[in-house]
Amino acid sequence: MNVESLIELLREGENERVEFKAKATPNIAREICAMANAEGGYLLIGVSDEGRIVGVDTKKAKEVLSSALQNITPPISVKTSVVSVGDKDVLVVEVPRSKTLCSIGGVAYIRIGSSIRPLSVQEILMLSAEMGTVTWDEFPLVDLSEMKDEYVEWFFSALERARGRKIPREDWMRYLRSSKAVKGERLTNAGVLFFTDATDFIPHSGGRIVWMQGDEAVKSVEFSGPVWRVVDEMFYTLTREFRTYEVVVGTKRVKLPEYPPRAVREALINAFAHRNYAIPADVRVFVYPDRLVIRNPGGLMPGVDLNDPEHVPRNPNLCSLLYDAGYIEKYGYGLRMIREECKKHGLVGVEFKTRANRFEVTFHKWAGRLLDELDRKILSALETPRRSGELAEELGISKPTLLKRLKKLEGLGLVRSEGRGSQRRYLLNR
Repeated sequence: MNVESLIELLREGENERVEFKAKATPNIAREICAMANAEGGYLLIGVSDEGRIVGVDTKKAKEVLSSALQNITPPISVKTSVVSVGDKDVLVVEVPRSKTLCSIGGVAYIRIGSSIRPLSVQEILMLSAEMGTVTWDEFPLVDLSEMKDEYVEWFFSALERARGRKIPREDWMRYLRSSKAVKGERLTNAGVLFFTDATDFIPHSGGRIVWMQGDEAVKSVEFSGPVWRVVDEMFYTLTREFRTYEVVVGTKRVKLPEYPPRAVREALINAFAHRNYAIPADVRVFVYPDRLVIRNPGGLMPGVDLNDPEHVPRNPNLCSLLYDAGYIEKYGYGLRMIREECKKHGLVGVEFKTRANRFEVTFHKWAGRLLDELDRKILSALETPRRSGELAEELGISKPTLLKRLKKLEGLGLVRSEGRGSQRRYLLNR
């Protein structure tokens, strides 16, 4: 690190990735452990709490650092550099984000903002699942008696339809044990998600659709039950409300749904298959006038590249059950298929975003491709809200023609109406 980079970190002040230390003390191990369990970052030794360079004996600081690192399990490999500013030296310790959960004497710490604290059991499970160090879905959860016979019947019928495999009834339990849906006399987390009304035991395992107008939620519907039924019901609810567009392809006029159904279904399945169930939040779908957002708890697994995704499942046993039932078509193909379906649709783009503890798929309408000159004139005129009659007169078109165009622009999420009857006004959907 050079002086310019050091000054830039000093300007940031202490935060989740930067910590100032006037000198190195043995408790620096907790700082490093907490930072590694978060996003990694920098310890600047020889800097006061106020961000003033006070200097440090870097040889002694390195000795303390080396001793402190021996207390962290598993070991962390840090990088150190000495930056001299005038006659004062600063020891910069670069801490990587750990691929596994680190602890000191059996206690794991996390950095939140500029402070640190021990992790709760729930947080340890959540972070371990996020890092891929534990397989949450194979832990036993509830007694086998909680399993619903009708859901088991459905699964083996779905397995036969989707994969052509007919499992004799007397072998069903053996199959569920080999699939890690059952362990001993208990259902695992994967088994609970598939063969019970899962939200009774994992309250945040369901889903929710929220219809948005700007930043305000105007309607919300919650979904609960086994994971496969939640996917089906959410997909049906969404597609039931999809508008259709008439577009000309070659010499033919065809109808297109506002979003490609196969891509939306795949995004929903992925959200439930790969989410981090240790995070107490549900899968949410936000329906805006101009876009559809599917958000699930849990980021991408370490090492997965959005541009060239590999099949690295957080919940391998749940994924296996979803594959058997025909929900997952082919491992490692989901994101590519979503992109391909949007490209074929032609009026929707897709964007994937991953961040700490969250993954998001956004389908954007490319409304401009459906607009002609008259549509653009209507939108320009609606910079000021108007009634349909006065707008038709201003543009010199019939009111039925205008209403047809307004309906199309509403479907594209560009225009909305307020009021009723003769008081109804149309305005831009900003």
